[in-house]
Amino acid sequence: MAANQASTRGTTTRLFLITFSGIDGAGKTTQIENLSSFLQNQGFRVARLSFWDDVAVGSRMRAGVGQRTVDSDRGPNTSFVPKNNKHIRKWYLSAARAGFYLLDVVRLRRLLISKKMRNADVVIFDRYVYDQVANIYSQSVAARIYGKLLLSETPAPDLSFVIDASPAAAYARKPEYPLDFVYRNRQSFLNLRELVPQLIIVPEGKPEDVSSEILRHVNRSRLFNSTPTHATSSATLTREKTDSLMASALERPQSSCSVRNNPTASR
Repeated sequence: MAANQASTRGTTTRLFLITFSGIDGAGKTTQIENLSSFLQNQGFRVARLSFWDDVAVGSRMRAGVGQRTVDSDRGPNTSFVPKNNKHIRKWYLSAARAGFYLLDVVRLRRLLISKKMRNADVVIFDRYVYDQVANIYSQSVAARIYGKLLLSETPAPDLSFVIDASPAAAYARKPEYPLDFVYRNRQSFLNLRELVPQLIIVPEGKPEDVSSEILRHVNRSRLFNSTPTHATSSATLTREKTDSLMASALERPQSSCSVRNNPTASR
């Protein structure tokens, strides 16, 4: 069946772009690994990219921004070292970040049409421009206008997931930033739906429940529904196999996990 799926991939006219966002410790890496393995088993060529490592302009320099105040702002019992000190919210640092984020978008657009992407059918991003916007998002008019400007120039993904999680649980897994910042950062991600209505907020749950929810969205997408008429039977079989794989791989009853209609509502 992988060969059949591979034979119909050419009907997809452009890269299928999937992004994962959310607070640190939400479980994005686990879900990316699960989805990558699933798609590769279906015959797709998958490219995994890290926004910070593959897109961010001057990432090494940005990693040192605000370093002098990190020790006083980080939690006392952590061995994690923040990559970019995004929890430091000095006005001049926010201004500098805003400039870098525009450069990130330019570099992202170039990357997606580069030779590096020609051998891929699906590109999965660990973080995306949405994470950058969340870092500076606020209810101020200026922040909202800037966020809309940044997003208007950003290539729109086919599927954009925000993996939600309890800030306390995420902090326990990865105490990289102060807990109070993690709470604020989570709310910023939930508020992004105001700017990006197509964001899929995946509620907190067991890893297998979250994986099931993600796979259901992928299975309904054009990735499995863009084949021509003569390939309908192959596509149908592929979807049937997808459902079977989901059931057997997760080894559990049907998930009760669903996308929240009101992501800002408290649990």
